[in-house]
Amino acid sequence: MVSLAESTIPFLYTMSNLRNPALTWLFDKLTILGDEKLFVVIAMIVFWCFSKRGGLYMLTVGFASSGIGQALKMLLGIPRPWNLGFEDADPIAKGGWEDSGLGKIMNKLGGGADGWSFPSGHTLISVGTYGSLAAWFRNRWFQILGVVLAVLIPFTRLYLGVHTPVDIIGGAALSLLLVLLLQPVFQSDGKLKVRTALICNAVLTGLLLGLMYLLQPASLPAGDAVNYASGIKNLWQLLGATLALEIAFEVDERWLHYDTRAVWWAQLLKIAGGCLIVLGVQTVVQKLLGYAKPITWDNMTRSGIIACVANLLAMVCGTALWPMTFKWFSRLGGKSAKA
Repeated sequence: MVSLAESTIPFLYTMSNLRNPALTWLFDKLTILGDEKLFVVIAMIVFWCFSKRGGLYMLTVGFASSGIGQALKMLLGIPRPWNLGFEDADPIAKGGWEDSGLGKIMNKLGGGADGWSFPSGHTLISVGTYGSLAAWFRNRWFQILGVVLAVLIPFTRLYLGVHTPVDIIGGAALSLLLVLLLQPVFQSDGKLKVRTALICNAVLTGLLLGLMYLLQPASLPAGDAVNYASGIKNLWQLLGATLALEIAFEVDERWLHYDTRAVWWAQLLKIAGGCLIVLGVQTVVQKLLGYAKPITWDNMTRSGIIACVANLLAMVCGTALWPMTFKWFSRLGGKSAKA
């Protein structure tokens, strides 16, 4: 795989020779749309305001692709292009401009390129997020926008020189496969298929986490050790999120049956309140339990378990507890309809 990635370095130089300042400025911003935090916000908006099944579908695609992608990164350990001889990666996309406003924002959001290269995380997220949007909603403009972003964002990673074509193709193929496989499951009338998919996603994440512990090297170079430790923490974090989705599904199907519809300004209140609750619970739990940064070889398991608990509680609050208020939101402005 490393030799295959190395063989594409001349293509990256060809791309870098085609750069111009205006396009680079634009792509440095567009690439942020493939951030994992933004994916969660978009999927939660769908879950809260438009379609419960649609939101669960998007979240399941995103979490499954992220878990499998993280495991592949740890198993294969494919270096970034600049460690394979490519010397012209865009400094902002690479995360090297710490003093620039955009560089700080990108590093905070996850736009900066770090860790192992294959598969591309931004490609996994963008194809999964915008591809599932296009697959779920029948609105023509949603479909066009979803397809354009699912293609354009991975291209920005090539243009900016932070991924090879191998990384992009691998990430796109994995996410597209999940988009197509899971769509009929979540659009089915029955509950069993959805329940099975949610449980399987959580079990798969747990198995991948266990496998990474089982295959954990005795020692690694400093940079690779940090990457592996971060991967363990990420899988723990995903485990908490996938468990929360199954809890949310059961709560709604058995007791809640919440209403997604409301007048536009009530929807905005739902979104703002939900985002604050999810972020607040996650932050408070991490602080109370002593979440450590940076993630190291020594603290990866403790930090991972804390991240798992924080994500579990935050997502349960956002997907199972916060919707208990939606009956009230649906009455605002005199609009109430089941979704």
